[in-house]
Amino acid sequence: MEQDVTQALRREEKITLALRALYEQYGFRKYRMGKFEEYELYMENKNFLKNPNIITFHDLDGRLMALKPDVTLSIAKNTRASDQSSEKVYYLENVYWLEKQTGGYKEVNQLGLESIGRLDAFSYYEVLALAQETLAAISESHRMQVSHIGFWVALLDGLSIEEGLRKELFACVHGKRLHELKALLDGAGVAPFAAELIVQAASLCGGFEDTLASAQRIAISNGMTDALNELETVYGMLKQKGCAEHMRLDFSLVNDCDYYDGLIFQGYVEGVPRALLFGGYYGKLLRKFGKNLDAIGFAVYLNELDVLFRSQHGADVDALILYDETADFNALLVQADALREQGRRVRLERQLPEDARYEKLYRFTENGLEEVGKDA
Repeated sequence: MEQDVTQALRREEKITLALRALYEQYGFRKYRMGKFEEYELYMENKNFLKNPNIITFHDLDGRLMALKPDVTLSIAKNTRASDQSSEKVYYLENVYWLEKQTGGYKEVNQLGLESIGRLDAFSYYEVLALAQETLAAISESHRMQVSHIGFWVALLDGLSIEEGLRKELFACVHGKRLHELKALLDGAGVAPFAAELIVQAASLCGGFEDTLASAQRIAISNGMTDALNELETVYGMLKQKGCAEHMRLDFSLVNDCDYYDGLIFQGYVEGVPRALLFGGYYGKLLRKFGKNLDAIGFAVYLNELDVLFRSQHGADVDALILYDETADFNALLVQADALREQGRRVRLERQLPEDARYEKLYRFTENGLEEVGKDA
């Protein structure tokens, strides 16, 4: 019996294989890392981690080790990129978190890629294009929000907003709490003109071209203009490729400012209530490792796909066949294998399991298969 191996794969597994092939078409090579790193690497860079609650243990030498909570940090630390040679890698790795709310451990499957070296606008375009294609492979109903941390840094520097105020300010901006933001600025004694400009910047969200034009009208420094020019250049290339339709420019996207210091983006698909894809430019992190290079990349949290596809297509099997002790087992196997040769997933049971998720329910009798119900 011959059967295409891919027919036995779940939808998320097929997507993962397709994306790996896509990334390799663009010259990204597979990156592999061990499950453990010294805890010091993550402790010194906790602000970069999506979940800072690290699972630790001591090895036989007494070193404090960590189950890896992140892949990008390891890539950034160990990259072979230089002024003369860039590095493009993708990865499919499990990371491990300690969930503070539940006190339980969580294993998260991550797919992502990184581009490191002396990069330019074309390099940024390439990563954003791959991010868009990644979302499109998961669902036709998707969108990507894009922002630029450099725009905000230049604005706040130009208005002489002190560092101590910025973290709370960014929290208000990210939460789109504009009234709270205005009250915060008023309470800090920020001049009315400056406060109004910051609130205007926090409100910039919508279609890419219109929002970009609005941002250009409030640019007060070369740094802001440079950030907007970079956005415009990358968007122009994406539009020419035909993958800018689902992009929105949203300057409330200011999370992870400790390390992202340029383009930043998040991707969403219908059916998942939170961002599925996270990415951005993180040259600051490379400089922390003593490497004066550019870096941009993204990660997709694949665990969300299982939830998404189970909600869309709830069946674990296409056919659930019930039989009893009087069944002719040879005839039963012939019927089950015939369905499998058609590419259908088949499960045989004496009784209907409580957690069964199936397309069609059959009962095997002396007359063969009899359809007796549908579930999903």
